Amino acid sequence: MQTFNKFSLSPVFCLHNGVVVLNQDEDAVTIGLLDLSNIILRCRLAHAVSAQVRNNGKPVAALFQLISQDEFNRHISVMFSKEKNIGNKPVESEEKKTVTENEAEALLNALVGTALNVQATDIHIENNLVRFRICGELEREIELNSERKKAVVRRIKLLSHMNVVETRKAQDGQFIFKTRDSKDVYVRVSCVPSVGDEESVVLRLLDTRRMPLVLDKLGFDEEQLEMLRALCRCSDGLILLCGATGAGKSTTACAMLQEIRRQSVDAKKIISLEDPPEYMLEGVTQIQVHDESDLDFHELLRRSFRQDPDVIFIGEIRDSQTARVALQAAMTGHLVIATLHTGTLSQAVLRMQDLGAQPALLASVLKAVVVQKLVQRKLYAQIRVLTPKREDGVLKLDYQQKEVS
Repeated sequence: MQTFNKFSLSPVFCLHNGVVVLNQDEDAVTIGLLDLSNIILRCRLAHAVSAQVRNNGKPVAALFQLISQDEFNRHISVMFSKEKNIGNKPVESEEKKTVTENEAEALLNALVGTALNVQATDIHIENNLVRFRICGELEREIELNSERKKAVVRRIKLLSHMNVVETRKAQDGQFIFKTRDSKDVYVRVSCVPSVGDEESVVLRLLDTRRMPLVLDKLGFDEEQLEMLRALCRCSDGLILLCGATGAGKSTTACAMLQEIRRQSVDAKKIISLEDPPEYMLEGVTQIQVHDESDLDFHELLRRSFRQDPDVIFIGEIRDSQTARVALQAAMTGHLVIATLHTGTLSQAVLRMQDLGAQPALLASVLKAVVVQKLVQRKLYAQIRVLTPKREDGVLKLDYQQKEVS
């Protein structure tokens, strides 16, 4: 009588060795490998199949080369999306905890790896559903069971140095993801509570390989590049980078900081205030904002004056105190680059005035406004270099000078 035992590999073994079971029936077990030349691994798999699966007394196995890491990650994601039937067999709590943590690590690695391969900018985990933001649109990836969702969120919190048991308060953090080719990708994490005793978790993937921090690699045209390089040579004043969330404001700002370093041959002191830092920048003193420790943007900006900076980058102007100190810094011989969540030049000016900036003071320090958005991975930008002018004795901004779009 013919017997057939189902062959399986643990997700952790699959992820560690780059193998995955593609298909199996009574005639064959098909296994995909990232490295088909690994003779030792092939022998181990053949032995495992021989031990678990027998068809008429003969082991059956077929080993195939996987086309890419992307293909491997897709298979791993499908493996994790399936429910496990563990029956009524009791499991020791410590053993169950260890397995859960290992599976969570493997699942998170597979999700981030897949997201990077499809050039996703964000991973959304909510209501057991995982979605990727690709070209500005959210696309469904997989659906997890509740236990796996909780386990992977716990793993994310551990890596991000968050309070693992806290689910009623919002938390922010970051961690470094190391790819298979040993490249570092910075992952910014946001956890917020949602209705139904759940958490919404969003991971922003900051992959400098996808978007190098070089101005001429971001999508600006030649005239815009010349204007940005000229702005990087300014010794003082305020430059506002505007756009919606995900428009690439921080990427442009960091590229400008690197351009300033290059132009000055590291002769300028550059301080960056971010919540949290999105990129690790060589030659830049990066300071993370901690609102819970009374080290908010305003307080850190005020203290940064004692660091003798030449250039200050403010991750976001979000309150009147930060706006006031930013204007003060721009007036006293510092170049200030800051981001602002507005969509047009006029909205940027109105927003600054709404935060308490006096029109005449704003007109005297505002050097330029960059408004940008991303549409299907293509950058659309407007850059306006501004100069003050007097109308009826009142200092105002010349909105129309040197507009490029």
